Amino acid sequence: MKKSRLFAAAAFGAAIAVSMASGAQAVFYYELRYQGTMSSATTVTDTSGNLNDGTVASNHGGTVTSVIDAGTTNPYLHFSGNACAAPPLPALPSCEQSKITPAVSSTLVPNSSGAGTFAFGASVRIHSGVVNPTAGMNVFQYGLYGAAQWKVQVDALTPSCRWADGTNEVLLKATGYTLPDNTWVKMKCSRLSATSFELRVTDPATGSLLTPVVTTTATMGAIVPTGAATIGAKSINAAKDDSVTDQFRGDMDDIFFHRD
Repeated sequence: MKKSRLFAAAAFGAAIAVSMASGAQAVFYYELRYQGTMSSATTVTDTSGNLNDGTVASNHGGTVTSVIDAGTTNPYLHFSGNACAAPPLPALPSCEQSKITPAVSSTLVPNSSGAGTFAFGASVRIHSGVVNPTAGMNVFQYGLYGAAQWKVQVDALTPSCRWADGTNEVLLKATGYTLPDNTWVKMKCSRLSATSFELRVTDPATGSLLTPVVTTTATMGAIVPTGAATIGAKSINAAKDDSVTDQFRGDMDDIFFHRD
């Protein structure tokens, strides 16, 4: 994939100014950014400058590896295995499982005690014959359903974002859009104001929209998840299949969380 590294030239951990239509300047700060590099077989490198590296957990032979396609120079993360359903009882599944957990999750909270604007997302590439086209696959989430949470996922090959404060929730889907085979797609979920939310699906190489921007307004309080953020799966459980763990299958790059 030929990807833009426009923002990578900024100093690690530095704030980056982005021009707004009004002429004002919004500044965001990468709290975490994984751009496909690993320092070991189980450690994903954080390039934000915050040293918030990710640790790979796995089961049944699952792996996360750093890969560079022939003819390119940009690494990405590959999650191994094929779609895996539960076998007939009494047999137990033996699905390849893998996920990444950042060293520190408590920093992945918006400013203003969780009420500030923020964004998160990743670029993904899926391959037919490897994924279940009806499955739910977690990309990046912090917090669990029923509590405070932010989350980007792929459900039935359709990107979606979820935000929740523990009482109110917003779910945005790129309805009508299906991830193409063997093609990089960037998904970005943003809380733009106290009541405004957005999902953008773009070509990561050009920034061009691949489907219309999805927006909504809704009541939402502070979003302060607890527990541990996860990338690539909701959980690792040797006795469960993909329908429970929401295992991601395929390639992932430029995983990020930033606060405004």
